[in-house]
Amino acid sequence: MNVSDFRDHPVFICGHPKSGTSLLRSLLDSHPEVVAYPEETVFFRRFLPAAKGCLPAEKMELADRLLTHIFEWNKDNPPAHQSGHPDRTYTQFPASQVRARVRERLNEQYRHDGDILSAVILAFGDVAGQRTDATRFWLEKTPYNEYFAKEIFGWWQQARCIHVIRDPRDNFVSYRRKHPDWDAEVFAHNWWRSTKAGLSNQARYGHERYFLISYEEFTQNPEEMLKQICDFLGIRDDQTLRIPTRAGDAWQGNSMFSNKFSGISAAAVGRWENTLKTEDLAVIEWTNRTLMTTLDYQLSTEKPKVSPSIRWRMLKKRIYTELRRNK
Repeated sequence: MNVSDFRDHPVFICGHPKSGTSLLRSLLDSHPEVVAYPEETVFFRRFLPAAKGCLPAEKMELADRLLTHIFEWNKDNPPAHQSGHPDRTYTQFPASQVRARVRERLNEQYRHDGDILSAVILAFGDVAGQRTDATRFWLEKTPYNEYFAKEIFGWWQQARCIHVIRDPRDNFVSYRRKHPDWDAEVFAHNWWRSTKAGLSNQARYGHERYFLISYEEFTQNPEEMLKQICDFLGIRDDQTLRIPTRAGDAWQGNSMFSNKFSGISAAAVGRWENTLKTEDLAVIEWTNRTLMTTLDYQLSTEKPKVSPSIRWRMLKKRIYTELRRNK
């Protein structure tokens, strides 16, 4: 596929944090028909707001600071902006080369700000030697990409989105270990919002463009799910799909339970049953009971009990979200 066509064929991985999006990215990372960016870009939620109103030269400076900064990461001598990721090194892909290549790509074509993201990932593929004539898609994974489906399909008509949905009870147990300040009310509302967006996107853009997958089904029936993903993207089933990598190197996962990852495992499914507090369980199930039933997640009780004050707070969050969405 030539560069002009390739830049307009992205795959975006969507979903709530700690839902399995990193697992999916790692399995597609070394596929010969995909160039996968090794880190989250937070392009829509961080770069675009910062770039609003900026001149082209200023946007390039922002891209250096917010998108290609990862190529300065070095676990032996980490820069300040590597905080939180001390185990990673990307200096084998010189930042100066990636940035020069970004500018070359944008000189070839710059129709909208989405082309900046395309150029960054194409530049990485060029410098890393990952882009070949066989490459068909570039891939980016950032949680909450689902909120920007309108921009994605407006800028890239050939785009595909894969949205991972996980049982909110297990999702909360995993995410709470990373963000202990997130209580069940905050999480329950965010899971509702993320999942509702995914279902709405699939209804609006169609199953052939927006694919919803269950974390539980993915980990319990990996061969079947990998086949479905290959069919969705139109790529061949390749053995690299069974070997998790990041930028081509072995990836051991980012489990919040210190588990070393070597392949697809369903070990984390149902962990909530032994770890989730009764009051947190009630909040999550009460808030998301309709969505959970729709997605075939069995509730622990038919009528989760929460206090009137919690119900009122959750209702206000939902009303506010709907009002913002309908503006």
